[in-house]
Amino acid sequence: MQGHKPPPSATPPITTADATTQASYHLYFSSGLYDLRYPSPNRIMWQRIEQFLHAGAAVLDFGCGSGRYLMRLQGRVARAAGFDVSPTALETIRERAARSEWHDLHVLGPDEADIADHTKAYGQVDLVLCLFGVLGHITDETARAQALLRMREALKPDSGRVLISVPNRARRFRAEQARNRDTSGLVRYSRRTEDGQNVVLNYQLFDPEKLVQELAAAGFNLRRIGCESVLPESWLLRNGLARRLDALLTPLCPPRWGYGIYAEASC
Repeated sequence: MQGHKPPPSATPPITTADATTQASYHLYFSSGLYDLRYPSPNRIMWQRIEQFLHAGAAVLDFGCGSGRYLMRLQGRVARAAGFDVSPTALETIRERAARSEWHDLHVLGPDEADIADHTKAYGQVDLVLCLFGVLGHITDETARAQALLRMREALKPDSGRVLISVPNRARRFRAEQARNRDTSGLVRYSRRTEDGQNVVLNYQLFDPEKLVQELAAAGFNLRRIGCESVLPESWLLRNGLARRLDALLTPLCPPRWGYGIYAEASC
């Protein structure tokens, strides 16, 4: 397992790494709450990913968290790298990679300069993943644009693909949006751990137009856009009937009906 600590970056941070945000990420991962809520990949999303996997592929999971998608790549690609801003998530990845004897997994972060350093050392990747709201947790617009630019720079031109999903403002956190009386789609929400602690996180919600606009501004060419899923993600991971129903609905519904919005793009 490979990783290093480059000098601090002078570019804008990918997310606001203030003490409150770092404490929330630490609690979310260290408490096991994230893994409890999302123990495995979304099956439809994983099927989309599999279309781009082959023995010679290189993949970057941007916002890999505790490895929900990243760890599934072991043995399926030639090179895999996971980046996250949370030191707690990165330590979890290192532990899981060691247990599974995945010694050549590249663990990047929390400094975003790791991505550029990795690209310079090993070359661009065939596939970038940025899934299930990772982009939405980057609530500063400038920082979000920087994150997309870093993904584009890491991706092979023309043949490379980025698969990205974001929370749909038409379906998510409607009560929070109403309380805020804010038309920007920026909300704050909380999740409670088993021992009663609150994990408080900020979230930028999207509509299809906003996602397309931000991808275009970063230099991406949209290939397709649709629903990540129609039913809530947590239902799909626990209920077989919900998964079967969602498998029927997701290909048929327009993006604005999705629980999350999914896009495939190239550069």
